[in-house]
Amino acid sequence: MSLLSRSTGYLFLVAYAGSVVLGGSGIAIACCAIGQAALLVVAHRRGPAWPVLAAQALLTYLPIVFFGSTAVDLDSLLAATVLLMPGQWLRWFGFCVVTLVSGPVHHGLPASGEAYLHAYVATAAVGLVVYSLLRLPNLVDQLGSTREDLADVVRAEERLRVARDLRAGLGEQLVAVTERLQLVRRELAKSPDRAVSTADDVADRTRTIVAMMRRTASDQREHDRPSKDPAPVARLAPRLTLAALVASMLAIIANQILEVPQYQAVNAVGGLTLCALLLAQVIQPRFAVPLLWTQLLLTLMPLLWLGSAWCSWLSLLAVAALLRERAPWAIAAVGLFALRAVFTEPTGALDDRTSWVLLALQATLSLFGLSKFHQLSVQLNRSRSELAARTAQLERLRLARDIHDLLGLTLSVLALKCDLIGELITRDPLRAESEIDQAIRIAADARFEALALTDDQAARSLRNEFDSARTILSAAIATVRIGYDDDLPERADTVLAPVVREAVTNVLRHSTATCVDISCRSRNRKVELNIHNDGVRAAAKSGGSGQGLENMRARVLDAGGSFTTSARDGEFRLEAALPC
Repeated sequence: MSLLSRSTGYLFLVAYAGSVVLGGSGIAIACCAIGQAALLVVAHRRGPAWPVLAAQALLTYLPIVFFGSTAVDLDSLLAATVLLMPGQWLRWFGFCVVTLVSGPVHHGLPASGEAYLHAYVATAAVGLVVYSLLRLPNLVDQLGSTREDLADVVRAEERLRVARDLRAGLGEQLVAVTERLQLVRRELAKSPDRAVSTADDVADRTRTIVAMMRRTASDQREHDRPSKDPAPVARLAPRLTLAALVASMLAIIANQILEVPQYQAVNAVGGLTLCALLLAQVIQPRFAVPLLWTQLLLTLMPLLWLGSAWCSWLSLLAVAALLRERAPWAIAAVGLFALRAVFTEPTGALDDRTSWVLLALQATLSLFGLSKFHQLSVQLNRSRSELAARTAQLERLRLARDIHDLLGLTLSVLALKCDLIGELITRDPLRAESEIDQAIRIAADARFEALALTDDQAARSLRNEFDSARTILSAAIATVRIGYDDDLPERADTVLAPVVREAVTNVLRHSTATCVDISCRSRNRKVELNIHNDGVRAAAKSGGSGQGLENMRARVLDAGGSFTTSARDGEFRLEAALPC
């Protein structure tokens, strides 16, 4: 956000107080205006407080009591301070009270409706504009500073959704598998034939679980549900800016119609047209250039015939020029102010013309600030939406990868165990019973891992993975050598533990290995993981890498490490290095 955009509210207050000082209302009124502006800055910087509000009320109404002045409306600054107070309903109620009181206070009870309308429009519009110009930089900063909070919320929502799906699908299936395995153990001695049939059913259920796990991982990659922005400020900022901008434009149109009664219809139609052009440039910046040239023609051409009755619309053109944010257009905006001063009809004093220029500066600053804040809030919301979509996409890919990597080995071993149990029931009942107990424990581990997938702090320990790999590999492979350092950093657990698990799964499923070597050492500020096995099949030698290897590679590369694999002479090597 540029310095001009951030300081627009304060510049508006300076211009407002300057117009009062140069308006000839007297020293007392000028001091009250300066005091009002200073108190409003205090309320904005340090937070609103009732003593500040009370002091502003005194500076607003005491000059009326003592001097009976109706030339200056200081109610608008009081209304802006009321809007800064806490309590949504209370502050808007107070704002309405200050606005409705402004008419009778300044013009008395027996006054025309036109006088009341002028007071209401001035108080409400200026108060809302000042409040918006002071409040909106904070909202824009909040939109920018909560980007990481938004990403955290999106990640949490995705994890919750996946946890719910896994709990409802995978969890129920694993419970059924556990119950059927217990039934096999009970039937083992009483009815071996029935036990074999039940074991076959468990094996089919297990294969169904593996297929469901793969579908779930695939669904995560294809899921494209848009994530909503939960921050209320994301909705408040653009709405507040647009409402204040429209209110300011309508106030300018109403004020011009009231002050130039002989050209009411012309100013009404022209004002609505020029305001619509400026609003279109704010909402659709890509069409700003042709709309700006149209606005330029519609503003300058009538000026030649209508003169001072039309010169107020130069402020709208100055706003459009400033929105271009380029030096030539900024110089053009200054020239429009000079043109505004030329066409203003003086009533006798230089201060009168100066005060009109200050009023034009107020209008320009308010419209520019609101327009710029609306564009910034929309841009930030768009970037937040893109961040949410990108975060959700990455989280879905991560969850899909973790479902494949972390559950892959456990479910694959469970499927192999169930097939083995059916073969051992008639051949070796004692070993079959032992295998059933191991399968029940594996099913329980799979349920725990399914729930741990959605937790960043899930218990992924390299030491546990190495111990599990030694137990699983030793049951099927003759020679297993696993060595690792005891002081491996925690970061290696998060990144490399799933790699070890997936590598062990590949050894069991895609090789006829007789020897496996796994080492993990910390050297030169890097953790180096090396996995070597023989018995590589022809499919692996051909160089094709499955989804598991791609997931491992992506996991390590995303963490800033390196990952290489090679298959040669019937042997497979995996080397991963992670900086720490």
